[in-house]
Amino acid sequence: MSKFSFIILTFFWISISHAQYDVDSLKSVLNNPKLHDTTRLANISLLIDNIFDNTEFIKYTNLMGAIAQKNLSNKNINPILHKKYTMYLAAYYNNRSIQLEDSGDLKSLDYLNKSIQLYQSVAADDEVYSSIVSKGIILSRRKRYKEAIDCYFKALKYFERIPDKNTDNISYVYTSLGVLYGEQEQWEVAIKYLKKSIAFIDKKAEKQTVEDNLQKCLMYYNIGSAYITLKKFPEATTNLQWALALSKEYRQNSFTSFSLAKLGLIDLHFKRFDAAEQKLIEAIALAESATSKGSSLAYLGNVYFEKKDFKNAQSVLEKALVFAEASKNSDLRERVYELMYKINKINGNYKKAVTMLEMFNAIRDSTKLAETKDELKQQQLKYDYEKKELNYKLNAQRESAAKNTLLTWLSSIVLLLLIGAYFLYRNYKQKQAIAYFEKNELNQKLLLSQMNPHFIFNSIDNIQSLIYNKQDKDAVNYLTKFSKLTRQILENSNESYITLSEELTMIDNYLVIQQLLYNNKFDFNIEVDTAIDPETVLLPPMLAQPFIENAIKHGLKHTTEQGFINISFKFKNDKLFFEIIDNGVGFKTDEMINKKSLAMKITKERLANIAKKSDFEIQLENSIDVQKNIVGAKVFFEIPYIYEK
Repeated sequence: MSKFSFIILTFFWISISHAQYDVDSLKSVLNNPKLHDTTRLANISLLIDNIFDNTEFIKYTNLMGAIAQKNLSNKNINPILHKKYTMYLAAYYNNRSIQLEDSGDLKSLDYLNKSIQLYQSVAADDEVYSSIVSKGIILSRRKRYKEAIDCYFKALKYFERIPDKNTDNISYVYTSLGVLYGEQEQWEVAIKYLKKSIAFIDKKAEKQTVEDNLQKCLMYYNIGSAYITLKKFPEATTNLQWALALSKEYRQNSFTSFSLAKLGLIDLHFKRFDAAEQKLIEAIALAESATSKGSSLAYLGNVYFEKKDFKNAQSVLEKALVFAEASKNSDLRERVYELMYKINKINGNYKKAVTMLEMFNAIRDSTKLAETKDELKQQQLKYDYEKKELNYKLNAQRESAAKNTLLTWLSSIVLLLLIGAYFLYRNYKQKQAIAYFEKNELNQKLLLSQMNPHFIFNSIDNIQSLIYNKQDKDAVNYLTKFSKLTRQILENSNESYITLSEELTMIDNYLVIQQLLYNNKFDFNIEVDTAIDPETVLLPPMLAQPFIENAIKHGLKHTTEQGFINISFKFKNDKLFFEIIDNGVGFKTDEMINKKSLAMKITKERLANIAKKSDFEIQLENSIDVQKNIVGAKVFFEIPYIYEK
């Protein structure tokens, strides 16, 4: 049987027939001299995704890098733009890595490492771990298998935190692991990971795309090829027939050719010569590469040899040899020379038989020499193969490194296509990450702008009234608190976390100013559990303010009694909770259902993003007395926090 080889579908091929943007339109937009650089870079990124000419790919990749680098050299750039330009520069290094790897330049890994460092510098975690998978592919191609496996499992641990969101990424990691173990002739392990890849595609909630089904087609082909090597022919036949059905459904002639050739090989093994001949003739007609055409011809020559039709066998094998020479495929040449030696010997053409035998032995000897040299280079690559469970614990198990063999020509092409596929897919993910980042920045600005103009002007008017009434001491006190509150909000607008102590100071200043605005219509109290050290607990800023404002404006608005607001921070089961209670009119039913405050909605979304919980809830309750009258309202929710030792 022939050596096991993988083929991998690239997103590049798919996008040829499914490009979403008109290239000429994108180019015309770039000609606008008034275009802002962020818009210009977004258009360049789309262009790179939709062009397939290598020269233009290089041109626009270099332009992306130059624009991003120029803007990052500005020391006064604001943080939002700094992150955008950093991500575009990282994308530039990523694309450069593709170009260098395509040309066989070993510097491709250096460029990819630079891309990873840039993504890490702006906490773009999805991009970081996607690039780590790409790094694993390059390392695997260079036979640095231990390092490649480290990369794959590191990325897998990250993606499996939210599996529903990362089905494509997880499937791709499993595919890469299957390829790696196949290269080492660990067929059972390779099959396990390839099946996991298919399972994750099938788990996708949305309808499967053409790309999904073509990827499944190729995984079925790879699994079938592995089963042939293991001589498990029923399993091989089943998977290859699935691959054949999908390739025909989507008119992928080259993959149909691959699948037919392997099915013909199975027929040959069971001496079903007519069936094998029919499949191989069809495979030859559909083949689109010298290697696949030559391999199918060699199989067909073997069929004729077994049928003792030596004339047709000789003719077909001579054609196979032409393609084997063109593709420089030594494995294929070796098989052809061996068969031609046997045919010429049977036909009594001993001179030509000796020539074929000498060619056969020369290739075999050179192959063994290359394998010996390669094995000497790889002696230090023995390692513990790490097994990864769903709870992300890796159990180290000592295994000796598998014998290194020469990859077939097709295996080399496979890994190259795999790299191209992932990097092009990464460009698509980069645009999504930038859009997501901009959305979060907008929410942050909306949240931290709660000091609206009415609040500011009313505060200043009231302080001015105190001065006119010669209440200088009160005026100075309120003015101090107002200026401190303003400064705190401005300082914390760019902070992800502040100490609970700082948050408490902001809350106190805010409530004192609100007392002034509402003519001391309410009192307040702030409580913190004794188990909490406000100086060591960090939490996102300005989470409590929208709920305090709501309690004052709506809860106490129509009450005739002196209002009271009690605010508390509590620890329960190592979780931090915020609670606010007032003695106002309570919530109406529709308010409890709709929670219509914009600030409250933004805060809820922000908390959900920080806590990484799509079902995050803010609890609203009415306080009821013994007569079942509403005597106030309560709001409470869990706050994500960090404990700083």
